[in-house]
Amino acid sequence: MASFQILTIVAFFILLAKPSTTSSCENSTISTNFTQTKIEYSASNYGNTSTTQTFKNYIKTSCNSTTYPSICYSTLSPYAAKIGADPLKLCSVSLSMAYKAAKSASTNIAKILKKNNMTRIAEQVVQDCFGNVKDSIGELKDSLDSLGNLDGAERKFQISNIKTWVSASITNDQTCSDGFDEMNVDSSLTAKIRNGVLDVARKTSNALHFINNNLY
Repeated sequence: MASFQILTIVAFFILLAKPSTTSSCENSTISTNFTQTKIEYSASNYGNTSTTQTFKNYIKTSCNSTTYPSICYSTLSPYAAKIGADPLKLCSVSLSMAYKAAKSASTNIAKILKKNNMTRIAEQVVQDCFGNVKDSIGELKDSLDSLGNLDGAERKFQISNIKTWVSASITNDQTCSDGFDEMNVDSSLTAKIRNGVLDVARKTSNALHFINNNLY
């Protein structure tokens, strides 16, 4: 009888010590991790949308102080995720857009020169303009290269060079435009070339504004 009582007591304590199945599932690592991952994924999605808009607002605010704000924003806003809220990237991307515009203008002028249906004076003016735009491309390329390799020890000197090159690029664009006015070239030909060169000058002007105000 005594032995039976002892066995009964031991069995009772074993049951008390054993964790319930429900408690184990509620505290399982798999269940907790799944819920946490799901929440983090949702938060990340909403955060991305909000962050992209924040970056676009940063670009819009920055562009508002430039000479050509609407061109600035329409050019840079598609690159909001790349620019973020980084002043250096703002300078880099805006300079890249000016460089791209200069190459496009150069290609357009080269096509016009190949047609060989211009007067001698007109052809000379277009050739001079082509040379100006080529110089502008070189100056913008040098600026981009230097901007991508700013060094602590030479930083001020490099930034000074960048400002000089970008300013010279704008001067070259203006020289091209002035050439058409001085030589009284056919208006339709002038429009085809000047519109492209004007686009370069405006984007370069905006880039110079950012460089002057964001690089130290």
